[in-house]
This record gives sequence, C-alpha cells and structure tokens, in this order.
Amino acid sequence: MNYHRFKLPKAYCPKCSKKVELLFSEESSGLPQFYLCFKCKTIGQFGVGELPVNDFSAFSIERKKDIQETVEEIPDKYIYKAKGSQLRLEETSDTYTRRWLSLYEYEKAFGETLGFETIDFREDISLCKWCNQPLEGRRRSFCSDRCSRNYGKATFFKRGLSTLPYRIASRDRFYCRITGEDLAFTNRFGVRIPTSNQQVEIHHLVFVSEGGSDHETNLLTVSKQVHKDYHKGLAYAVKAIEEIKEQQLLRYRDKMYTTETK
Repeated sequence: MNYHRFKLPKAYCPKCSKKVELLFSEESSGLPQFYLCFKCKTIGQFGVGELPVNDFSAFSIERKKDIQETVEEIPDKYIYKAKGSQLRLEETSDTYTRRWLSLYEYEKAFGETLGFETIDFREDISLCKWCNQPLEGRRRSFCSDRCSRNYGKATFFKRGLSTLPYRIASRDRFYCRITGEDLAFTNRFGVRIPTSNQQVEIHHLVFVSEGGSDHETNLLTVSKQVHKDYHKGLAYAVKAIEEIKEQQLLRYRDKMYTTETK
C-alpha cells in the first residue's frame, strides 16, 4: 500500500496554525492517515490526534532490534569506502576523495552523537565572552549585541574548520595535545576565542589509508608544525603521538578502525 505526501487548502496545524503536509494511502482501507507540521515538529494521526514523543528505551529488546535493523535500511546520501571512513565516492570521477563526516553521518556511522558543540573559555562568567567587560542587567554572555555578532562571526563564519574537526579542537580546548601550544584565536581585547589561529590541524592516530575512522577517539588536535614533524619522522613528535595511539587502541580499537578493516 503506497502513501502519498501532499498539501491541501485548509490543512493547518492545530498547534501553530501553519500549513501541514498530509500522508494518505491510495485507498481508504482503514489504514492510518497522518499530518506533519515542520514548524512545530508535530506528527498527528487523523482520528487520534497528536502522536506523543516517547523514549526509545520504552520498547522491548526484541522490538529495539527490529527497529534498528529497519533504520539501517535507510539509504545514505553518499557512498563511503567503509563505515566510519571519510573516503567518499565521487560519482562524477568514480574515485574516493577525503571528506570529513558531517554530524549526521558521524551519528549514523558510530551510533552516538558528537558533543563539544559549545565551549566557554571564560574563567569569570560575569565577563563578556568577546571584550571581557562586566555584564550588566540580564546579560549572561555578551555585554552588547555588537560583541555577540563579532563572536558569532569569529566562531562560525571565520573559524576555518569543518564542523567535525572544530568539535575535536573544542574538546581539546584549542591546545596542541603534544606541545601544549595555544591554537585559539586571540582578539584585539586579548581574549581567547574558540576558533582557529590558522595553526590547528587534526591528526588521525590510525591513518585513513590504513582504515582509520573519523571517530573522536582516533582524532587528535595538533599544531601544523607538530603534524608536519610527525610525518617527517622527527623523534619527539613520533614518540609522543605513538604513545597516545597505543593508549587509545587499548581502549577504543573497535571505534578507531572502520568496520571493513577491523
């Protein structure tokens, strides 16, 4: 039985009054019919009303397995060489190129979300994140809208990193894990801002060419110089990074390798 998705006049969400999309079967055979509102994220069933949002843990173990197997059948937008790998197949050239996983692809590959989306370098939360001046009234982050805009531009539009490596750098608080070098941008007020000073690089402990994944346990924040020295074979960089790699492999080997190469 096929469902059709469409809009009709007078079909509005009962919660926010925005137009909804309808899901109706081809035949009126008693199958449930639905409406979807993308404004307030409501899904309703005709004759029943709004469907409640329930926790996945409410299902039995057997049902959870069935649901997981069904979810796995959702096709991916891109084709990757292996699950968790950043080697993506380019349809135009039929070759694999390196692309950082998006947060959606990361969650689908590893079954977990990547945190570290917000980072606050302030030691005193009563000061502005951008200019370090005291906050007044009800303000909690910025002393003015101008400071808020400047901070947003620096940490989003000019950060110089894709989302996944930015989250890894945030996890490491924008310090090189080998030398401790400060890799954060410092603005004209002398305030550390969680964005790259153009010296941030993310190193794969297990190389991508050897089946290394994009899981956070396989990623390390280093400076450009350290990264360069490691691949040149300089002793200090090789020793420090290999020690971290050995420790990580003892705990997270399964996540550090893609599924086809474990």
